[in-house]
Amino acid sequence: MRNPYIVGGWVRGPHHYGRETLIDHLLHSPVDAVWVIGNRRMGKTSLLRQLEYLTLADEMYVPLYQDMEGCSTFAELSQRLMYAVEDVLERFRPVGLDLKELEGRDLPGQLRLLRQRARRAGRKVLLLWDEAEVLILAGQENPRLLASLRAELQQGEGLRVIMASTRALSRLNDLCRDWETSPFLFGFGLRNLFGLSPAAAEALIRQTQGPQPVEVPPPLVQEIRRHTNDHPYLIQYLCQRLFEAEGRLRPITPSDLEPTDMLAHFFEIDYRHLTAFEQAILRQVAAYGTVDEVALQRATGIGSSPLRAFLFGLTKLGYLQERDGGWAAHNTFFERWLQAHMEQLPTMEYSRVSERTTQEMLIQGQKQEAEYLQQQLQVQKRNLHELELQRARQGINVPLPLIHEIEHAQAEIERITQELDKLAAFTGSTNLSTSRRLV
Repeated sequence: MRNPYIVGGWVRGPHHYGRETLIDHLLHSPVDAVWVIGNRRMGKTSLLRQLEYLTLADEMYVPLYQDMEGCSTFAELSQRLMYAVEDVLERFRPVGLDLKELEGRDLPGQLRLLRQRARRAGRKVLLLWDEAEVLILAGQENPRLLASLRAELQQGEGLRVIMASTRALSRLNDLCRDWETSPFLFGFGLRNLFGLSPAAAEALIRQTQGPQPVEVPPPLVQEIRRHTNDHPYLIQYLCQRLFEAEGRLRPITPSDLEPTDMLAHFFEIDYRHLTAFEQAILRQVAAYGTVDEVALQRATGIGSSPLRAFLFGLTKLGYLQERDGGWAAHNTFFERWLQAHMEQLPTMEYSRVSERTTQEMLIQGQKQEAEYLQQQLQVQKRNLHELELQRARQGINVPLPLIHEIEHAQAEIERITQELDKLAAFTGSTNLSTSRRLV
């Protein structure tokens, strides 16, 4: 049996695990412009490719994936869009699009044409933008086109855009401070891409969607989950190391948990995406392992409300986790990287996104996360109610699959309720004042 764990490349179809609730939200939410935020190797490209895969035969959506990496101007982005359409031109024939019609138009004009043609045909273009950070360079070169692009992306009516990037894209708002309208990212739905659900993480470890599942003892499953904290890339990374030709995973050894040079590079990039205040929090975690909120506030001088906002962001983006009444590194690999680089951490570059923009986006993220969770809670409660009615009609002979569906819905309700309780602990005053000192 060959090693089934895929490390480094994007996946879709049966190789894509979890994210079902998020995918359903991205496809059916009333918001037509969404920004999916995630660190490197969290699965952003795979999510976009899975959305494309799931909508290939859809009667509403016309999916268009566009990798924006390597572009630095709107002219290059416009050309790249034409290439993306050309590669899947057959998808656009039902809406009557001729590729030549896109020539000579700027990027907002191209999107306007796609939107209009799709709307007339009763369809909607599903624009999937990957590596959207390139909009920063393009916006610096041509602020006027950036403003036009924002208006077109949030127009709806024939166009739904889901763009994925790291949090560095927040810099767009700093470029727009002198706009008479609101900053670029205001009006976008914000969704954080973080770890898999426990069920999806276990399925990925066991490769239950593959042709031949992997044999993994329950204690080892829990150990892998604990060391990776359900990070999809780290699960694949560790399991690929542990896989044996007989179709099972061997026990973990200490050397398996040491970050390779490649992992260390990813962690350093992620660390450089943080503000100076957020880096100060992580340096305390690196020094003491687990740090409570009081100790963090005392050591960094960050006020209580902004500290909670920073902790929310660091948790959602996979830097931190709650542990033993305090805060610790998100996973074992990142923890070991932090400890190994304690001397270098204070000298590393920090994010060029302003503190004002960072705090604004954290507030927006908290608000939208609460709304999203409330929506999902109501969906699961309605689902459970319908399942309970089905069970009542079965009498004493309730089918086992129905019982499992009920148990799953109950578990989801409990999980979402716990997430709402955690979020309530993060929120409070939105007066995110500046901090006094850094350590």
